[in-house]
Amino acid sequence: MMKMQSRVVPFAVPERHGEHATQGEREMRRYNALLEETVRQRTAELERTNARLEESLKQLQIAQAQLLFAERLATIGQLAAGLGHEINNPLSFILCNLDYVQQQLVRTSGVPTQEESQEMLEALADARDGAERVRLIVKDLKVLSHPNDMELGPVDVVTTLRGAAKVAAYEMRDRARLVEDLDAVPAVNAHRARLSQVFLNLLINAAHAIPPGQAKQNEIRLSARMDGPTRVLVEVSDTGCGISQENLERIFSPFFTTKPVGVGTGLGLSVCHGIVTALGGDISVESELGRGSTFRVSLPVYEEEAPSAQAGSSRAA
Repeated sequence: MMKMQSRVVPFAVPERHGEHATQGEREMRRYNALLEETVRQRTAELERTNARLEESLKQLQIAQAQLLFAERLATIGQLAAGLGHEINNPLSFILCNLDYVQQQLVRTSGVPTQEESQEMLEALADARDGAERVRLIVKDLKVLSHPNDMELGPVDVVTTLRGAAKVAAYEMRDRARLVEDLDAVPAVNAHRARLSQVFLNLLINAAHAIPPGQAKQNEIRLSARMDGPTRVLVEVSDTGCGISQENLERIFSPFFTTKPVGVGTGLGLSVCHGIVTALGGDISVESELGRGSTFRVSLPVYEEEAPSAQAGSSRAA
């Protein structure tokens, strides 16, 4: 009987074990197939979602570029009358001096005395100065209307500040004295047109915070100095009406403005904030009602890229 049991067990147990193994493998294959199909479906869904997100990102980037350009055009439009006056004055000066030289040449039949020649040379020098003034105004406007690319490079902060101040001069002239406190600072890593737009918006805001006709009692101060070893700090301060504490928290929000309806778009400071942060900088404001405001822009110093090791080995060879 013991022998019969020994003969039955070796054949029966492996057979059942083999059946279980085969069934388990089939279940595993079905599970793997289901898992692979689920992964394929999820992957396809993710790819479609990513494609939609990429398209949305492109649309947002296009909208942002259009918004920046629209705000820049709005700023130029706001300054149009003043800029026309700024250009008209030196043009009138040029024409008067050229008319004087022409009249002198006609009167003297082209053979003036030494004294008359000196006077005409001085008139021509004055006309040239007027033409240079017009050229600089146009140059500053060309910087402001530069295409909306974001290629960064070294930008001279002091030159950019002074250029923006020239464009905004007509807005400030009847409201405040312009005071400059500009240290010799290194170039910052920025985009000149967009940085010019930031400074111009801050200057116009400072001017509009001061009622016209009080230029002797008020000032707009521009300062530039180092803020640590790797940052340049620019401040635009005014002695205007100031900003209330409840508005300070929203001052950089899109479409928020304290100006009367029809005067401001509410995009200027929001655009400034976007530009500065995109440049790796920071912008903040400190203000008190009745005492004025100070806007601070901190920007990274431009650093040239170190030569690559490969370039170094090429030079060594």
